[in-house]
Amino acid sequence: MQFVVELLDKLAWPVVLVFCVITLKRPISKLIPLAKKLKFKDLEVEFGQELKVISQKVEGAFPEMKQDRKIALITTANQLPNSAVIEAWDEVDIAADLLIKSRCKNIELSVDTRYKHIESILIKEELINTKQGKLFSELRQLRNRVAHAVGYEVGRAEAMQYIELCFTLIEHLNSVSRVNPMIEPRAIGS
Repeated sequence: MQFVVELLDKLAWPVVLVFCVITLKRPISKLIPLAKKLKFKDLEVEFGQELKVISQKVEGAFPEMKQDRKIALITTANQLPNSAVIEAWDEVDIAADLLIKSRCKNIELSVDTRYKHIESILIKEELINTKQGKLFSELRQLRNRVAHAVGYEVGRAEAMQYIELCFTLIEHLNSVSRVNPMIEPRAIGS
């Protein structure tokens, strides 16, 4: 009798585990594609392999496309998503800086709150509208979290989406720079 009790004691957890796996198989299988990363002891599995496979297939498919900054950042996002986010923001900063310097004179952008200052100038001088200013602000805030928050990690897909949004904003800033380039730079507030 004692042998049977000890045997049941040893088999209870494995039986419960098998029962749970069988019972929860369908709900767990629906959740797995939504997960980014699964880690259990020394086993670590990253999801999003489909995107990686597609990216590898596409790499050689368009040789006529020249390597540009956006593509380079998207490639970086596969391995170093946080770095790609920071570099994408740097591209926004460069485009905004060039636009402001081409449209406004007597401006000092090297202040402690540079990005907030740039944002306020862009909105005040009507170089971007309120929605675009909100996008600028949200991209800036995410960049700051990535750059300064300890342990803050961005996923690959999020980094790629961030890069797309940055380059949408950059394209707008560049288009504003190209419109009426003959306009005399104005003093701030005029």
